Amino acid sequence: MSTDSDWLPWTESSAPCQTGFRRAAGDFLLGPLDLPSAIETRKKQLPAVRGDAPLAIWMANSPEMVLTMLAAWADGRVVAPVGFRWPLERAVALADSLGASHLATANGFLELRRQATPGLPEGAGTVLFTSGSSGFPKAVYHSLGHHLASARAASERIPLKPGDGWLLSLPLHHVSGLGILMRCLCAGADIVFPDSVKWGSASLEASTHLSLVSVQLRRLLEDGTPLCGLKAVLGGGGPFDREIIRRAVAARVPLHLTYGMTETASQIATTAVLKQVSDPLHSGHPLPGVELRCGPDGILQCRAPGLSPLVRGGDGIFRNPARNDGWFATGDTGFLTPAGEVVVTGRRDRLMISGGENIQPEFLERLLQEHPLVRRAAVVAVPHPAFGERPVAFVSGGADVAELKNFLSSRCEPFAIPDEILPWPDGIDEGAPKLDFPLLARLARMTIL
Repeated sequence: MSTDSDWLPWTESSAPCQTGFRRAAGDFLLGPLDLPSAIETRKKQLPAVRGDAPLAIWMANSPEMVLTMLAAWADGRVVAPVGFRWPLERAVALADSLGASHLATANGFLELRRQATPGLPEGAGTVLFTSGSSGFPKAVYHSLGHHLASARAASERIPLKPGDGWLLSLPLHHVSGLGILMRCLCAGADIVFPDSVKWGSASLEASTHLSLVSVQLRRLLEDGTPLCGLKAVLGGGGPFDREIIRRAVAARVPLHLTYGMTETASQIATTAVLKQVSDPLHSGHPLPGVELRCGPDGILQCRAPGLSPLVRGGDGIFRNPARNDGWFATGDTGFLTPAGEVVVTGRRDRLMISGGENIQPEFLERLLQEHPLVRRAAVVAVPHPAFGERPVAFVSGGADVAELKNFLSSRCEPFAIPDEILPWPDGIDEGAPKLDFPLLARLARMTIL
């Protein structure tokens, strides 16, 4: 059984563990030398595994969740974190669909009805669920070696070393949050646990590195939170508009934009620190070892050492997502600039056709988020009897609908302006790295049809 133990910091014989857990105030929850013993203690508390069954985890970001993941990996198990905002019944169903023997919760371990094992490789690794609201969402398997390859490639663009601290600002059931953990473990940097869900200056004082999405950066800039003292701020999870980037550059924020996905174990491309707003907006050059090209259909294709070998689709079967030559069609539309930077224009599966005209929702979201009173926007398609589909937008912030439509009228074609601009729905986290667009589309249809 392979656990990639040659790189796990708490098992290396050549060097002591250098990663620790910090509080927002800066003091250690677990010092570097205490972490290995804490992992061993947690490992003894894990329920007995049945064969190669994964361990599913339904917990919010916390030291306990991280220790549970590390202990499971140290025991050679596959870990499947489930979105903690999902109802327990949904979490149980997803865990059971993987053949997991138990679901780890904040209150202990829940034994599951184990279905047939879906054919995951033996050894430590992860299964990450992507967004989905009906049936079972796509599930992506990675070995720890894939996460290692991604973390090492990322460090070539954003250096990280012992003594640094990366704020765990994104959920661990997303590849963006898991990437923070992996980069810290590989570099011997500390994991910083924020003081609250809506963290601010107190959490950043203990951190040198920060990952965030556009709405989080906007909030911090509006609050006047000082970010110029950080070593790096990594922005991803969706479009960043020009105005936010301009304000960040003016505030001397060490901002890097990135492009990544679950199938590649996080980052694919990342910029250097932005000194200006580029035209076109891009996500930088591919990371070392990553190859990117644009296919004849306009879809970006990728080859990378961290590319998943197994992805479960809607039929419940795990398959290799890459072609025989190793190239993986990302599903993202885009192109490479003459200098080799990656420009992502949208998702092919989100493209809507309205009266014969193509409308890319990501383009409209980026435009809406350029309005100073808009924190986040999400655009979905709803059926229309004459045009086939029409765009509807959900917007958080204090902007007036008529004002927003007038704002868009000078920035896009008339046919692309959303028919309805609705307030951000209750229960949907506007700061989530990824949004559940099928759910938002259903909410839009229920509201206007």
